[in-house]
Amino acid sequence: MAREKIQIKKIDNSTARQVTFAKRRRGLFKKAEELAVLCDADVALIIFSSTGKFFEYANSSVKEILERHHLRSKNLEKLEQPCLELQLVEDSNLSMLTMEIAEKSHQLRHAFLFFFSYQFYSYMKKWVLH
Repeated sequence: MAREKIQIKKIDNSTARQVTFAKRRRGLFKKAEELAVLCDADVALIIFSSTGKFFEYANSSVKEILERHHLRSKNLEKLEQPCLELQLVEDSNLSMLTMEIAEKSHQLRHAFLFFFSYQFYSYMKKWVLH
């Protein structure tokens, strides 16, 4: 016999809500423990009930896991903001490439004009001689 799906919304009856909270909290802690054991993961779970009561689970130290999280968050923020030296190098490279493109474009234009002039001269020379 399959269980009936429930609609996920706040439970109005406070007693039923507290019972559901306790059962689901135990289930969540069990799943956290299984994840830690099966996958050799560091797991920390922190829950505050609607009354403000504190519950926690960790397969190691919650404090150590939170410190790792905090350190990782700080490092990610630093990675998202490129350092000033890198910005200066990128700006310098961009300037050099822009100048090189302008120079090559000028050379190409000059070569094209020379080629076109030579072709025109050759055409005119053949036309005049015939």
